[in-house]
Amino acid sequence: MSLSGALSNAMSGLTANARGTTIVSSNIANALNEHYGRRDLILGANATQSSGGVNIAGVERSYDPILAHRKRHALANYASAKVAAKFTGDLEQLVGSIDTAGSLSNRLTRLETALISAASDPLSETRLRNISHAAEGFAADLRAASHGIDALRANADAQISTMLEVLNSGLSQIEELNSQIMTAAHMDQDPHGLMDQRDATLNAVSQIVPVRVVQRESGAIAIFTAQGRTLLDEKAVMFSFAPSSAVMPHMTVANGLLSKLRIDGNEIDVPGSGRMNGGALEAQFLLRDDHAPAAQGRLDAIARETVDLFGSGGPDITLGPGDAGVFTDAGSAFVPTDQTGLAGRITLNPALAVSSNEIWRWRDGIGAAARGDAGESRLLLALRDQVIVPRPPASTILGNAPLGLVDHVQEMSNGAAASRVRSSEMLDTASAQLDHARQTVAADGVNTDQELQKLIELEKSYAANARVVQVVDDMLSELLRI
Repeated sequence: MSLSGALSNAMSGLTANARGTTIVSSNIANALNEHYGRRDLILGANATQSSGGVNIAGVERSYDPILAHRKRHALANYASAKVAAKFTGDLEQLVGSIDTAGSLSNRLTRLETALISAASDPLSETRLRNISHAAEGFAADLRAASHGIDALRANADAQISTMLEVLNSGLSQIEELNSQIMTAAHMDQDPHGLMDQRDATLNAVSQIVPVRVVQRESGAIAIFTAQGRTLLDEKAVMFSFAPSSAVMPHMTVANGLLSKLRIDGNEIDVPGSGRMNGGALEAQFLLRDDHAPAAQGRLDAIARETVDLFGSGGPDITLGPGDAGVFTDAGSAFVPTDQTGLAGRITLNPALAVSSNEIWRWRDGIGAAARGDAGESRLLLALRDQVIVPRPPASTILGNAPLGLVDHVQEMSNGAAASRVRSSEMLDTASAQLDHARQTVAADGVNTDQELQKLIELEKSYAANARVVQVVDDMLSELLRI
């Protein structure tokens, strides 16, 4: 081999060593970046010169589409479970558990206790006012729980709007990255950094709605939902949504007071036939349009039981048809056809308020013309029975089994607690699956031990090639001195 051939071989080796060192350094620097695809230098024999040498064939980016799909699916499941777990936790806080001070169940127990205490001494105005305190507390808790559910629905509506902004932005970014990647490939430039950005954006999008990705020969990708709806194929679709400034119990998608999702101007159902199921977006729609209204419906049914049991037709014979009873609908008699949102409107009859000068009406009746016997306790005991005696519920939402008012309240509290436990378990499962998916992808990613081993090998190769250059230089110097 000639000296020029040896020098050429050594120089090609040094060039490959320099490129390899750059790639290894990049791999190590991004070892903790979950969106980074490991780079590997591809070398081949240099066929352009007879003396041989090494040629850089290219740089390969490590990417397993199956593992990436599993990770995106796990991200979507975790995002959905997180929304559900937060909702059930918030609902349990609003309703309260049976043994929690200030819960609905605890407030109703206080009302029952106050009625028993007053019945033992009907003459005591202090004990009668204690009934008012307890009754006002129970009504206030019903209102607070109802308003809390309204707030949860309003927050879900706002979250949907925010998610769609992220979704539109993400799809637009991927569309632009597709174009840049194709341009880079056409101009023989390195597109791998752009691919990392695209994968990061894909992961963000997949938390909102689970996606399937189809790789095109050009280097671009097409994106579809898990059910097959096209989100991006050359051009990205455009999502639109009209958020509401406030969400009230009577507001639904069916009556047109809440917005549906639109894709390119066309309304679709989520969940349902819109083929946008899964992820955080569907979870927020379910919260706003299904889970929260169901909780509101049960709360309103309990409020109706409360109004009916302590109203006209109950133990207070001084009340006539259409008269407001112990509990009112915003100060008026309750109309059975207006049950929706009743829990947010229920109030104590002003005649029985703590500040009332006629607190004796607890003992003698709301519609009594004058004070009765100060020792009479029959109405107080009968009102207490309304709390505990089983009766068929007025609303079918509470089922058909005869139960007492306290049983209905406890059932709702127990149901909220059970839902919170189930959601927490589902979130833990989704979190474990996501961790496993991330670990699986990471196992195929950068291994710092292997990269450092490559760096040592490159160092040795660099030293060997540099030694060849030094020897050739020494030989040429010796020849020039002859």
